[in-house]
Amino acid sequence: MDRREFLEKFGKAALGLSGIYLVALLPGCGGGEQPCPVEEGPEGSPEEIPAPVEGKAPSGLVVVRGKDPAAMLRAGLREWGGLERLEPAGKRVLLKVNAAFARPPEDAATTDPRLVAEAVRLFLEAGASEVVVYDHILQDLVEPTLERNGIGPAARRAGAALAVYAVRKPGPSRVVQVPGGHALPSVGILEEIFQAQIIVNMPKAKHHSGAGLTMAMKNLIGCTQNMGRMHDVDLHRAIAELNTVIRPSLVLMDATSILLDNGPGGPGTVGRPERVIIGTDPVAVDAYTCGFFGRSPSEIRYLAYGEELGVGTVDFGSLGVREVEG
Repeated sequence: MDRREFLEKFGKAALGLSGIYLVALLPGCGGGEQPCPVEEGPEGSPEEIPAPVEGKAPSGLVVVRGKDPAAMLRAGLREWGGLERLEPAGKRVLLKVNAAFARPPEDAATTDPRLVAEAVRLFLEAGASEVVVYDHILQDLVEPTLERNGIGPAARRAGAALAVYAVRKPGPSRVVQVPGGHALPSVGILEEIFQAQIIVNMPKAKHHSGAGLTMAMKNLIGCTQNMGRMHDVDLHRAIAELNTVIRPSLVLMDATSILLDNGPGGPGTVGRPERVIIGTDPVAVDAYTCGFFGRSPSEIRYLAYGEELGVGTVDFGSLGVREVEG
């Protein structure tokens, strides 16, 4: 069997397996009321996780419309003020993508590889010492998954290192006590997060069977050692509490295409808003993105929790929204 035939056979098998993994990983779909049990392992501190760049990044949203994801990102970041605002020169930048499924980009289940590649190139041009494309995926076979969704080849061609962990082989982590955590009193966070100096969140906007929608705030579940445990408790509260600990410096929301149903793994109905949303407030970015699904932010409970816990604001209009063509 040659390489191409193997990948085709793997891809077909993985499409069916995705649902099996989801059932195994997400047993409660956020319906539990008890807090997650306290995790055990090497201890870490929230202060050891890189904080967002303060003071120089604008608070408003930039919404880019276009056909070419790479051109859209370039235009959007110019309007936003440029990556220099994050002072990436000489720093290790981690891009938290959604690479969870072995599906082609047109299925809208993972971050568009063209968007990932352009982000890598732009950060390297801005002087980053290293750009790491990171995720903890819902598959056991990492390389074939990254080949199938296109993120692996695109990221490597652009000059990135990859740190992508399999669902049952998540890599080393540190247990962080979540200040004021109720649903999530502690959480194991993968070592890659601690090693970064700038964290950028690059989610794929799509339907989610447990949370309603998965966007920027929920994308951070892939930073945890045991992703399934958060689905046994109040998932929405747990997502918001996780976002008080991991606070990316920038959100680059992929809404070039979106999965409207049967998410997060699909296959399902694909919509094409042809948008990229850029901002520093994950609650505001997510609240804006809800509109592409015909949903009100009030329907997604983790947004209200996020506002309550000081992660951001649901009132994205109060921050200012600038629309550009890309």
